[in-house]
Amino acid sequence: MARQVAYSLVGLFVVFLGLLLVLPYLQAMLPQVSGFNDMMATSCEEGRTPCAEGYFCEQKTCVPILPRYNIESVQPNSEIY
Repeated sequence: MARQVAYSLVGLFVVFLGLLLVLPYLQAMLPQVSGFNDMMATSCEEGRTPCAEGYFCEQKTCVPILPRYNIESVQPNSEIY
């Protein structure tokens, strides 16, 4: 029984060592894919070139979702239209 456990642990170690040696070669052979490439583009095309986070594509330009405003110009109890 002890011999089976020893062989199992040695086999597990060999598999782990094999993975450590093989994975860098596989990673070098496969293309690098990233979903965040070209995200700082100021021009966009719907379905092809996305805008950065916080922007949306409108007429082939990236437009902010929430426009900037000056908080100092906001007055309390004023009517908002």
